[in-house]
Amino acid sequence: MFKKLLIVVTAAAMALTAAQAQPGNPQMQGQKHQKQMHGKKKQGMHSVFLIQRGLPHYSMILMKMWDNPKLALTPEQKTKLEAIRNNTMKQVQEIAPQVKALKKKIVQASKNGAKPGTIATDVDRLANLKAKATKVQLQCIYESRQVLTPEQIAFIDKHMKQKHKKHQQKREQRRHGKHGQSTNM
Repeated sequence: MFKKLLIVVTAAAMALTAAQAQPGNPQMQGQKHQKQMHGKKKQGMHSVFLIQRGLPHYSMILMKMWDNPKLALTPEQKTKLEAIRNNTMKQVQEIAPQVKALKKKIVQASKNGAKPGTIATDVDRLANLKAKATKVQLQCIYESRQVLTPEQIAFIDKHMKQKHKKHQQKREQRRHGKHGQSTNM
């Protein structure tokens, strides 16, 4: 009798473990999502900009909406916007490797027990590079807005708000599960 009970319990445990490993299992999806979010957080940590959220990335947004008939960019606008994008990308791409190298140097020095005063100059240089990149981004936003009509800006802003709202809804769904139950148990 005890052996039969032990076999049944073992079989049930194996079945439960196998069910949890299925790709559609919400618990496993939560773990997958945590890994994905961890990766996204890491990506954000590698930004060359001081302001990582809130500023519109007009260059990227416009590239995605380039031929959208509702946006209706003229050939002249496209030429100007391409020049703005190319200039912005060139400047940011010059700054990015320097930012990455300084971050790595500062982190390594800190892990090796360096006194804050000995790496202060590198921290200041990093801050200045990030400020420079942010100023480039702000210039890109300003110049892009000068090329666009008020209607086009309103269309882009509306699109970004809708996208942000969808992103928030998805985040809430993941946080509370499909049936309104919190997945943080």
